[in-house]
Amino acid sequence: MITTTAEALAASLPDSSALDLPHGLTVDDALRIAEAVASTLAESTRHVYGHGWRQWERWCSARQTSALPASPAMICAYLTERASDGALVPTLDLAIGAISYAHRSRGLDDPTTVEAVRQVRRGLRRIVGAAPRRQARPLDTNDIRQILGPIDRTTAKGARDAAIILLGFASALRRGELAALDLTDVQPKPGGLLLHVRRSKTDQEAIGQVVAVAHGQRAETDPIAALDGWFAQRGHDPGPLFTSMRNKTVTIERLSGNAIARMLRNRAEHAGLPAERITPHSLRAGHATTAAVAGVSLDRIAAQTRHKRLSTLLERYIRPAQALEFTSSRDLGL
Repeated sequence: MITTTAEALAASLPDSSALDLPHGLTVDDALRIAEAVASTLAESTRHVYGHGWRQWERWCSARQTSALPASPAMICAYLTERASDGALVPTLDLAIGAISYAHRSRGLDDPTTVEAVRQVRRGLRRIVGAAPRRQARPLDTNDIRQILGPIDRTTAKGARDAAIILLGFASALRRGELAALDLTDVQPKPGGLLLHVRRSKTDQEAIGQVVAVAHGQRAETDPIAALDGWFAQRGHDPGPLFTSMRNKTVTIERLSGNAIARMLRNRAEHAGLPAERITPHSLRAGHATTAAVAGVSLDRIAAQTRHKRLSTLLERYIRPAQALEFTSSRDLGL
């Protein structure tokens, strides 16, 4: 929440260089306008852009050049230096996004749209490569069983972690969506439950989406039973669905997405799996690839994962999972 006139004017009146309110505009007006402008981006995006912008400002300060407005030539130099230091294309794209947003939100011309910057970005994509070098490893059902094996579900932490792992795998929710769930977002049904996702990466206007999770076929991997086990420890008081622990005691503090990532990596490592590429996205990716190998149709998988672009789902998850099944190398007589 923006609470000062200066912050309000900086966000909502980018052309104003003074703190004097324009004629007819009240402080409350400025606050409301600023809050509406700030809400055009998701909180996570604002955080990432803020980090990218601070990196750019530090680089410009060291070069004794202006960060705002920025010179297209200096942006090109910044991108090529970052790339030479090992930055991947997605990192460079985030830097461009941060610089672009800072200029546009202040009513300035966007220097990232200049042709020289576009050419440098295209060139770096060819040099560095556009694909991430280390994608999350999809977890399959056997991996999930292996991770769950050593977990003591009679403890609060064990019950919580098992519920997160199984619900994350069965629902194919994103890490942030899983962390943002409240108790009121869980709607039990005879065949399983419905999860009400209030806001997501593909639903920035918070229209809301519903994700179904069915009962598992085995008691030890049933996500509904695992969630019930967590409820026995957590209780049914309103608030965050998954909460943190303090001195082995359940708190009312929401478990963060980063905490979920650390938990999953630690549990996988403890179970004997190579954990360096295991992230919460491993649960979501694993759902898609495991379903594809099981013969589930693309439209059903897309309905669960809520991918807007089927090409992303197909190229990133489905085809790699089915590659060995369809490879023509099987028929070479080797």
